[in-house]
Amino acid sequence: MPLPPVPGDDLVGQRVAAAVSGGADSVALAWWLHDFATRPAPAFVFVGLIHVNHGLRVAESDADEQFCRRLAAQLNLPIDVRAAHVPSSGRSPEAAARDLRYAAFERAADALGATVVCTAHTADDQAETVLLRMLRGAGLRGLSGIRARNGRTVRPLLACRREDLRAMLRAAGRPWREDASNSDISIPRNRIRHELLPAIARVSADMASGGVDALARFATYAADDEQFLEEAAIQLLARLVLPAAPGSVALARSGLAAAPLPLARRVIRMAATQVAPDRPWSTVHIEAVLRLARRVQGGGTLDLPGILVERVSKEVRLGPRS
Repeated sequence: MPLPPVPGDDLVGQRVAAAVSGGADSVALAWWLHDFATRPAPAFVFVGLIHVNHGLRVAESDADEQFCRRLAAQLNLPIDVRAAHVPSSGRSPEAAARDLRYAAFERAADALGATVVCTAHTADDQAETVLLRMLRGAGLRGLSGIRARNGRTVRPLLACRREDLRAMLRAAGRPWREDASNSDISIPRNRIRHELLPAIARVSADMASGGVDALARFATYAADDEQFLEEAAIQLLARLVLPAAPGSVALARSGLAAAPLPLARRVIRMAATQVAPDRPWSTVHIEAVLRLARRVQGGGTLDLPGILVERVSKEVRLGPRS
């Protein structure tokens, strides 16, 4: 769909900042917010723009920053510009940049006095995320995709198509910046964008609701299902928790073993997060704990990332590795 005709409930009564990169989606977002904020009796206060310069493309990154500064001047708004250079590490530059960017959004929002930060994610971004996570073997939690709201980050254009936003900018004669790195198909998301999604569009051309829109709807349904299961798992965890040493979690083994698999997996993940919140746990680790709990007899231990798991008598104990 094109831009939403009214702001959603997440924006009403808020002090709103917009994260802008200079690309078409975020430029469309900024003008859309400006349109509502300048009407009589506006639904929210538009307090400014946020731009994060990662410096990854050197001169182009600086040109993006200058474009966003000019956009802020056009909108008669302040802009908070943050430098967030991506360090060399074992992680992908894209993932590292994303984490730095959201941390910068939080600091910039505080500086601008914003209660929410809008980002310009679209239905196309949602479809790309679902496909990327599906190919990596994600469960329902991952396939629920990009959330419409996460903390004070709001994504009001998540049902919009990328090309619709560009068409509206072209019609209004409003320019944007093109990021050359978006054409680099060595980046998995770009390969999905430029190769897989067009193929899906061709295959689904004769379907009433195929392609990007169907993938975006799937993410919405998955998010609803995930929320239901997460709430049920929280209740189950409360029933299974037993007294344990500080920093550890003990679970009633029989209850964990008898629980439906979707809930048991979530309970184990929640318990692991309590013990070692900064350590990555994969499906392989969760399944190993499940097998230990469901084994007919005998004890056993598992040495997993940041956690020692022990089956002792009627308990499954998760504690920090010494």
